[in-house]
Amino acid sequence: MSKTRSQKTELLSKYKDILKNKSGYLLVNSDKIDTATVTKLKVQLKDVDANYAVVKNSIFKVALQETNQPLQTQELDGPTAIIYFEEDPTGAAKLVKQTQKESELLSAKGGVFEGEFLSEERVMQLAEIPSREVLLSRLVGTMNAPLTGFMNAVTGNVRGLTMVLKGISEKNA
Repeated sequence: MSKTRSQKTELLSKYKDILKNKSGYLLVNSDKIDTATVTKLKVQLKDVDANYAVVKNSIFKVALQETNQPLQTQELDGPTAIIYFEEDPTGAAKLVKQTQKESELLSAKGGVFEGEFLSEERVMQLAEIPSREVLLSRLVGTMNAPLTGFMNAVTGNVRGLTMVLKGISEKNA
């Protein structure tokens, strides 16, 4: 069923809002995916602060052109869905890859993160990168390692001296 002009205008403004206010999005093929898989994916995407929506290609192309998105994203064909996110693209990319492995019905077409085009291969590479939280915890651990080593060295010497003094006091007693 075709959409009325007001519905198309509303969709266009919704798409523009997504493209302008989100840090990035992934475009996926949505023609073969079943409802149960989409529902499961939507729930999982909520946990990583991402959303899933099927787009109307003709209106979405207009929104892409009006928001000056990379030209590669404007070459859409076939049923397409968008997964848009606030900050971390790795969570959404991991879910796309996981869903692709489980059902082989979902495939990435590409995406954009902070204005840079991501090919299908780059989206799959994003899935291999640890999440932002994991990277931050590794950074803190790395920064903390020299201090921990220093404290162990200092307390190790004090601990050794204490054990020697304790042994001498027990021997004399």
